[in-house]
Amino acid sequence: MNTTQLTCFLNVAETLNFARAAEQLNVTQPAVTQQIHSLETELNQQLFRRTTRTVELTQEGLIFLGDAKAMLEIFERVKKRSESTVVDSRKSFIIGCHSNNDLLYLAPLLEEMKNQVPALYPIFRVIPFQHLYQRLSEEAVDVVVAFHEEGIKKAIHYQELAKIPVIGIAKDHLLTKPKEELHLDDLRKIPLIALNPQKCPEEYRRLLHRALENRSPTEIYFCDAVEAAVSLAQAGYGVAVVPDILHSKHPFLQSFPIVDAAPLSYGVYYKSLTGHSLRKIFLNLAKEMFIHLI
Repeated sequence: MNTTQLTCFLNVAETLNFARAAEQLNVTQPAVTQQIHSLETELNQQLFRRTTRTVELTQEGLIFLGDAKAMLEIFERVKKRSESTVVDSRKSFIIGCHSNNDLLYLAPLLEEMKNQVPALYPIFRVIPFQHLYQRLSEEAVDVVVAFHEEGIKKAIHYQELAKIPVIGIAKDHLLTKPKEELHLDDLRKIPLIALNPQKCPEEYRRLLHRALENRSPTEIYFCDAVEAAVSLAQAGYGVAVVPDILHSKHPFLQSFPIVDAAPLSYGVYYKSLTGHSLRKIFLNLAKEMFIHLI
């Protein structure tokens, strides 16, 4: 299917006359007939009902009419865009992350970065855990904001920005007695809401292993995002064990530090800063601003 076929079809559909359509297109009538015939053959549908005196659209032709117009409109938009002399001079900066949670603190940083680089064009890539560092190694992304993960390639550098504690979030009535903090032993007595271990750093997985030891699967709920875990906690399913990354208060929920859980290292991964001024600016601003953000 090509634009010549579509143009011929639309002109015949409008005029219901092959000769007049050929005249408007400045081609011969046999050429228009051939284009319509090839289109009908490709679609395996008869688009026009023809007699010696009349031409009319078939039911299939009426249905195809909207599609043909849409396809030609798309082609014309692409053609005009490709012919445009306007060049996008913005400077792309690609930020990779495992989930949308990792983007929560970036707005103030990117605002300041835009002040320094007005032409900045931030692009976010939320990429499955196992593929993200490969993209970084190939420099398909500029930086990755994430929790520290062991076993990353030596060619990739890591700059810690903050230590984020692991907390428990629950409704008051789930705790048998008033508490100001939680211990791992406390977690063994309450249904748990945890983040998907496949998408979490090793330190968090170690904590889960200790908390989930000898627990029934029916007492554990896994979530792919912190927000989802908090929602289940708010619905009373159990205690959400999550990094304290949201810093927001929720009605009817209490947050408790888990005192025997090591905090998680959070920071920026990058491959190289040499010749990459935007990466340098991002990293410097991140080191300055994360002290106040987390």
